[in-house]
Amino acid sequence: MREANVHELVELLNLYWTKSMNQNERVEAFATIVYLGAILVLAFNFVSNLFDGVVFACVWHRYASLYAQSPLLDWAGFLRTKQTADLVFGTPFLPARAIISIPLFFNYRKIVVNVAYRSPLRNRYPLLNRSISLLLSWIVTNLGLVAALTYGLVKTSSLRTGVPIFI
Repeated sequence: MREANVHELVELLNLYWTKSMNQNERVEAFATIVYLGAILVLAFNFVSNLFDGVVFACVWHRYASLYAQSPLLDWAGFLRTKQTADLVFGTPFLPARAIISIPLFFNYRKIVVNVAYRSPLRNRYPLLNRSISLLLSWIVTNLGLVAALTYGLVKTSSLRTGVPIFI
């Protein structure tokens, strides 16, 4: 049941609600549903973080181009500019973020499942293993990858504008 795909989720729910499962199968089905839901939330969070990182880098580039100084020198002014950009690119682009998250969910799920299968906790503590795989996947993709992309864009902006990142 752990390898169940999303398209099998409907059938799984039908079995769960028609009471044709024993207690162990119900616990496993519930854990699978929660696991898939958590992966979907993390995939959406990843897309949202990517959007925010790109907006941050674009605002950084615009600010550095206009004022010919690092935004770190006027952090309050930079944050006001960033808030304005968030008003334009934040909530209005929420449907786009959700739409992009749906196909990305399958790739994100592969990452989480690969982490879970490599863990020594897989057989003894399956629920703990799932939780740790979610956490590790979030740290690597949502924190590490997004931070690296944002830094790379800001560094590229720094090189293009001739304004150093740091003071």
